[in-house]
Amino acid sequence: MKTDGKIKTKAIELRKEGKTYKEILEVVPVAKSTLSLWLRSVSLAKPQKQRLSDKKHAAQKRGAEVRRETRINEELVFKTAGVVDIGTLSDREKFILGVALYWAEGTKRSGQRVGMMVDFANSDPAMIKQFLRWLFSCCGVSRDEITLRLHLHESHRSRERDIKKLWLLLIKEPSLEFGTTLYKRHNPKTVRTKIGDDYIGLVSVRVKKSTALQRRIMGWIYAIIATQK
Repeated sequence: MKTDGKIKTKAIELRKEGKTYKEILEVVPVAKSTLSLWLRSVSLAKPQKQRLSDKKHAAQKRGAEVRRETRINEELVFKTAGVVDIGTLSDREKFILGVALYWAEGTKRSGQRVGMMVDFANSDPAMIKQFLRWLFSCCGVSRDEITLRLHLHESHRSRERDIKKLWLLLIKEPSLEFGTTLYKRHNPKTVRTKIGDDYIGLVSVRVKKSTALQRRIMGWIYAIIATQK
């Protein structure tokens, strides 16, 4: 039919202008399968290809932004619900939480080594802060018994001083001091993801002359294990 021929011609003209299938279908009232059949042999010039590519990237960017906003909103909902679910921790719950943290991230006795100080390490400032509060409130450790040690990749050596200041700010313990920094050498085989300015390394919390306390903590960990048998 002449009408179909005119519609097809119009569709081809729009495609050559760099219009997307969606844009063409808004003007040409045919099934998408028919449009695809008409346009499969239509070649586009470089500017039209670039236009389609730009529109595709723009659509992908919009989609990514929508997914990001959805994720942020979901996280906010779960955080709000989490506060309600957890409520206020009792002193006993705080005590057990500290034991569990050391069980997960603290140094335990290995082999035939007799002495072992309390040594806890993590890259999350919130966890370091929580463990320090536990040492002070549940274990009777004073601040002058604490030594912090920064573990840092050698490529961030120039940021050492600033990173230490940031850690003290994040854990809200400006009076604590850092010992000698331990640097991690570069390994070409390791795929590192945290390499930007937001990288702040890992911090270990050590308690001086704490062999007895470390054994006591291990006793608490054993008690938790025993209750699960």
